[in-house]
Amino acid sequence: MQIQGENAEEVVFCHTFDLAKRLTLPVGTAVNYIAIPRTTSSSSPLMSILQSVQHQLASTPAHTIHRLVIPSLLSPAMYPPTSSHPSSILQFLHALRALLRQYPTRLTAVVTLPLSLYPRSSGLVRWMEILSDGVLELAPFPYSHAQMLAQSAGTTKDEEKPQGMFAVHKLPVYHEKGGGGGAQDLGEDMAFTLSRRKFVVAKFSLPPLEGDTEAQEAAVREAAGGSAMPKKADLEF
Repeated sequence: MQIQGENAEEVVFCHTFDLAKRLTLPVGTAVNYIAIPRTTSSSSPLMSILQSVQHQLASTPAHTIHRLVIPSLLSPAMYPPTSSHPSSILQFLHALRALLRQYPTRLTAVVTLPLSLYPRSSGLVRWMEILSDGVLELAPFPYSHAQMLAQSAGTTKDEEKPQGMFAVHKLPVYHEKGGGGGAQDLGEDMAFTLSRRKFVVAKFSLPPLEGDTEAQEAAVREAAGGSAMPKKADLEF
């Protein structure tokens, strides 16, 4: 878990940036690591993390920006078993949300959750999504079918093959009373490609089946920009 602080007053918070490019850290930027307590007591081990974050916010100048990164939340390899109890994790998210509202121009947080261990169909994850401003899902293709799915996605030799599906389940709201909301208007399937240089999200579509000649011909005509020619059966009376 890391907190990144920026001490430059001229830096504008909530500025736009390209996800495909690496975020350049300004000179003098401090990156602090918060150790996760491996405790077996009944108290939540996550609350000490929030106390550290709150101390960082209180002890830094008013223009300092903090970016909180919480990777693989609730993973047994990093967090104690008691952290996955609803009374622990939901209390943590409530308190983190309160900090984000208390310092709206100084604090932002990104949390990742391993869906292979905690599926979205569980009630706990649904509550965690409700307490989050935005919810994105990366679903990698299964290894045994990755080649087949990637090759059938219609990519050319100059395009990188998609590695999985990208879904937007929830978008940040503008204020507590509404605005923003869900992702019902996105409409199209998207896929992601991750390489050493960039992260790309693009539209995803499968070509027609081999036996569906009509759909294949329509796809070829559409790609060529030509108009559909009438069939012989349509011209006969």
